[in-house]
Amino acid sequence: MRILIVDDHPLFREALGSLLERFYPSAAVFEVGSVEEAAGVVRQYAPFDLIMLDVFLPGQSGVAGLETLHASVAVETPIVIISGSDNSEMMNQALAKGARGYIAKSAGVGDVKNALHLILAGEIYISPSMLAEVRQRAEPKDPPPPNLPPPTDNSGLTPRQRDVIRLMARGLPNKSIARELNCSDGTVKLHVSAILRTLHARNRTEAVQAATRLGVL
Repeated sequence: MRILIVDDHPLFREALGSLLERFYPSAAVFEVGSVEEAAGVVRQYAPFDLIMLDVFLPGQSGVAGLETLHASVAVETPIVIISGSDNSEMMNQALAKGARGYIAKSAGVGDVKNALHLILAGEIYISPSMLAEVRQRAEPKDPPPPNLPPPTDNSGLTPRQRDVIRLMARGLPNKSIARELNCSDGTVKLHVSAILRTLHARNRTEAVQAATRLGVL
């Protein structure tokens, strides 16, 4: 397994690299400080199984840097954004250009491990802090008149599925959700599949965003 970290802060690169080596003892972890360096490393040492990219770098950065790396690697190579900025506009642009996740640099060790587990399994991950910002932007600016009843949940989800989607919004993988709800992994997988169908979502991130719009979260 080969992992590439692209970040211009050496201390952060080294700390993240040590963490990844702890998660994946057999992995070869490469560290570079710019997109230009990353493109050279990719050409020399391809293929890579995972690329973690900061969006604010010297030289090429942001979505342009993401596009450059996408052009240099295999289509199936997941590129994950790591950022110290909770910028939902940047997050949406990155996901639209093919990023497989957006991990906040403030995330804890457990959150990073869960995120990479989901991403390497083919899912898309967004840090809970970013989802919180999306939820805040989706909420109405003015409170509803006091005499009106609370909004109705029109999501079509069962109570158990609502429990599952709330834990999905926290970034938990199926095994952790199963532990929280005291059920089997297989049961959670069935609930997740049903949630995706009901909300017409292609992945967990779209499901959480749809649930937010419908007032489930």
